[in-house]
Amino acid sequence: MENGDVLAGRYRLERVLGRGGMGAVWLGRDETVLDRDVAVKVLHETSADPTAVRRFRKEAATLAGLQHPGITVVHDAGSHEGQLFLVMELLHGADLARLTARHPQGLPLDTVLDLSRQTAEALAAAHSRGVIHRDLKPANLFLQDDGRVKICDFGIARGTDTTSTLTESGRVVGTPAYMSPEQCQDLPLETRSDMYALGCVMYELLTGEPPFTPRQPLYALLRQHAEVPAPPLADRRPDVPGRLADLVASLLAKSPRDRPDAPALAAGLATSPTPAPPIRSPLATTRRDVPTPSPAPHSASQPTGFTLRMSLPVPGGVRALAPSPDGRVLAGAGQGVRLWDTGTGEQLREMTGWHGKRLSNMSAVAFSPDGRLLAATRTDKLIRLWNTHTGEPERELKHGGPLTTLSAVAFSPDGRMLASGGSGPVRLWDLRSGALLRALRGSSDGVNDLVFSPNGKTLAGVTNEHVFAWDTATGERLFSLMSPRSPFRSLAFSPDGGTLASAGVDQFHLRDAVSGERHRTFAGLTGARGAKYQGILSIVECVAFSPDGTVLAGGGNDRAVRLWDPATGAELAALTAAHTATVSGVAFTPDGRTLATAAGAWPDSRGELCLWTATP
Repeated sequence: MENGDVLAGRYRLERVLGRGGMGAVWLGRDETVLDRDVAVKVLHETSADPTAVRRFRKEAATLAGLQHPGITVVHDAGSHEGQLFLVMELLHGADLARLTARHPQGLPLDTVLDLSRQTAEALAAAHSRGVIHRDLKPANLFLQDDGRVKICDFGIARGTDTTSTLTESGRVVGTPAYMSPEQCQDLPLETRSDMYALGCVMYELLTGEPPFTPRQPLYALLRQHAEVPAPPLADRRPDVPGRLADLVASLLAKSPRDRPDAPALAAGLATSPTPAPPIRSPLATTRRDVPTPSPAPHSASQPTGFTLRMSLPVPGGVRALAPSPDGRVLAGAGQGVRLWDTGTGEQLREMTGWHGKRLSNMSAVAFSPDGRLLAATRTDKLIRLWNTHTGEPERELKHGGPLTTLSAVAFSPDGRMLASGGSGPVRLWDLRSGALLRALRGSSDGVNDLVFSPNGKTLAGVTNEHVFAWDTATGERLFSLMSPRSPFRSLAFSPDGGTLASAGVDQFHLRDAVSGERHRTFAGLTGARGAKYQGILSIVECVAFSPDGTVLAGGGNDRAVRLWDPATGAELAALTAAHTATVSGVAFTPDGRTLATAAGAWPDSRGELCLWTATP
């Protein structure tokens, strides 16, 4: 299959979204009167095998009949040039594999209970129709932007009358890290095989790892599932309540008859006692509770909660920072656009313009949600997009209009839109076609920063005097707030999307993300409003939430990076003696283990990139 192929005369393939053992999933467009985006799974099996075709048609009909909010909807099925395909609803959000990758120590307990309950309810619906999934794992559980979980990829699902876990070629199907003992031994399966897999998923959501590590020979892993008891949850995460630990242990029982079925599990999770408080960041504590590490040789004072790992000189400084979605790469905009390895600090490459031309005076940078594209703006009318895998420029978008500076860029969470802004109106672009979608009203007075809400429904921006928010679907302005304490430099949404933090002159404002109503204001740099740093009014230049929402980080012209508890406004730590110029960028990696900070934005000729490691 290739880009542009049209299946069944109606589904145009646009780009590959992912590949797996059973086939590739494409972003497609239904070009009939429905005119909608769809997900098209093209299977490895072909229509040349009559047995495969009969099995495929039976399975497609079965899956299409699974009508439940927690199961991906199948719209259509067919074949194209010998390849079998399924057409499904297109989901927006992220699978649980990406979610666990951001929380290597485990998710909050209440989150695990909610995700597991929703999954059990959907499995109950599938099992009631006689369907066994056989490959339940975090990558096949999709958390939508509205908080609902969908079970995906029933590509190897079978009815309860199917007795084997082998394909006709003798290949074991399923993902070994989540396979039940009976599946590992090619024994007859029933619905409780899925329950064992769900037990492995819950174990991983709670601890960050499945019960048996996949980083070992396949035979050893299959033997552990079949014979070795799972390590007690309490050994890996002591705060898990005993009742929940017992429930997971029952799901991981070696005998299927000792495991609860899906309806029983859903009921048990719905009536579970209130869990312990969610896991908090290493910094989510008051200053008196955090030990002070010994000073490092390169620093006059050491931060509380984060240890300075390295400080890298950056000629010309950095104006903005952006971590890649997987946290492995950090992008910085300043005198050029540079990429660094967040683990080693090694500069991976410097992006260039067309014909290898070196760029300068870059003002903003952002990764696309899939990490494939990097966008950056300069003090001109062009938005530049690079392919992050090759480093080659891919396209340019001309902002246009009465613009003298272009200073902000942001991708929508679903990767469909790009927002840009500066001294002219904020513009929304269709990323797929490069077409301008709309210019947003009331945004022509100099935008300093733009950010999408986690669900993509809202775009917020700040100017020197205003905080704006727009509905991204209609372009209507939700609110416009003015403050006499200006200028506003930066803003950030909390991970749950409920709070919008804006930063400016010596203070933060925390607002309701829908109404704009101010919840809390607290001092930003010096601890006293109206204070000055070396005779200059203190200004917070950058702000970011930690991935779990328990820490707000910011920096400014006092050259320190400060960390606050957004719930109380209490200052948790001051990271000092690292930067020699105005702190112009702060960013957490998605797992929360690394904090990147940068300094030296124009007009400073020197600058640094600092990488800090969270300490327990």
